[in-house]
Amino acid sequence: MNEIDMYGGNAQINPSATQAIQNNYFGTPVPLHETASARTVVVLGAGVDAAIGFSAPCSLVPKITEWLKTEEGKAVDAALRKRLKGLRFSYARFVDNAIERLAHDLDRERETICGNISRELEQNDCLDEGQRKMGQLIVRLFHKITEVKAGAAIDEETEALIREVTGIDPTEETIIDFSHVSYTKTFEGIIKYILQTSLHDTENPILRHVYTNLLDIGQLLAQHFYGFFANKQSEIKTYLYIAWTLWAYLVHEEQTLAAQNENGPAFPVYGQLCGKAQIQVITFNYTTLAASASPTAIYFNGNLTGYVDIENKNDLQVEDLHALDLARFFQDRLAGELSLEGDRIALPIPSFMPPLKLKPVITGKYVTTWYRTAEALTHAKRILVLGHSLRGGDAFFNDMLRANRLADILVIARDMEAACKDICATLQQPANRYTPITIQGHPARKYDNRITVIGADLKEIDLREWLG
Repeated sequence: MNEIDMYGGNAQINPSATQAIQNNYFGTPVPLHETASARTVVVLGAGVDAAIGFSAPCSLVPKITEWLKTEEGKAVDAALRKRLKGLRFSYARFVDNAIERLAHDLDRERETICGNISRELEQNDCLDEGQRKMGQLIVRLFHKITEVKAGAAIDEETEALIREVTGIDPTEETIIDFSHVSYTKTFEGIIKYILQTSLHDTENPILRHVYTNLLDIGQLLAQHFYGFFANKQSEIKTYLYIAWTLWAYLVHEEQTLAAQNENGPAFPVYGQLCGKAQIQVITFNYTTLAASASPTAIYFNGNLTGYVDIENKNDLQVEDLHALDLARFFQDRLAGELSLEGDRIALPIPSFMPPLKLKPVITGKYVTTWYRTAEALTHAKRILVLGHSLRGGDAFFNDMLRANRLADILVIARDMEAACKDICATLQQPANRYTPITIQGHPARKYDNRITVIGADLKEIDLREWLG
């Protein structure tokens, strides 16, 4: 009887079995040769830019609202409203509505806010007395609500007694319907005061936890982006206004920072990335700093120098952002390119990608961008995640990150507890399976012999040992 040789007559080990093989995000088998797998990928998030003076994402709405009151902001606002006839959106109204909404319905955000502020009180030794007391007040008030709700819950013993005595089978979990319970004027007044104060004190380490989810401009963009699919004019106008005012404010911030640092200081992180040709930078920030530090940087969700006419499929560029006259750009250039009525329709939008679960391809460049990202992450031997929150972040990117099950992953974040939860949830690792260690004098945790989380500010860490 003849034996069937599955290897074409050669009884041998598959040569590729000696190499690490995995599929990249697009499903293509990729052998990780040593020359490819030696690469280091550095992922940059909003925390990197915030560390050098840019606004954190959660404070962008109040910052833009304030900037629109300046002469430059007023000129940009007027130019946009002139082209977007009938626009009803305003940041001031959005903020007021958000405050009213949260003051009346705290349940959705209460536990998150309370947990974040409690952790800030425990870990931040730099809080002044006023900040600490504000944090204690918020936690105490929110705990009161939790205690009331917990006290009204029907426990198993009470449920059994109800059945035994009355024969009634309880169908509710509590003895009070909290959907019909109203907060008192005093409590609503306190909450509104806290919220309004947080909007005017965006650098407050306690209050930033209050408005983080309340005023998320990424979610605001995503909310109105669907107007392009439904061809709903009011939503399209609102998206154009929000996207372009965000773009203008970020350009204003970069111009201000550039003027303050004409000699080009070595910014934290960016200064350490300069000249490192052997690394691949992937950034979620829109500023030009990543490209200045690393010319091959991949802008995963777009940048300030590009915008696209999604109606006519044209990619457009803005040259020399630092010398750009914002008012003139909107009054002259964009006014001539934007058209929502008549024979010619043109819809130029900044090349920002809203945080949508399903990625729309607003320009063909994104196909190349995402493929390059997937390839870089697949071939990486080491991945550094700096200033980027994986929780609630870009699910598309997280899928790519998860596809590489061999690379060493290093996360640096001031809030180590939150960062550990994020990375474990993203990589599907048990959060309680770690070894506590110390790196460069800072507390750290090691998971699965390849995932390390360091609890430190970015400016406190020397990245050279991982960038070499």
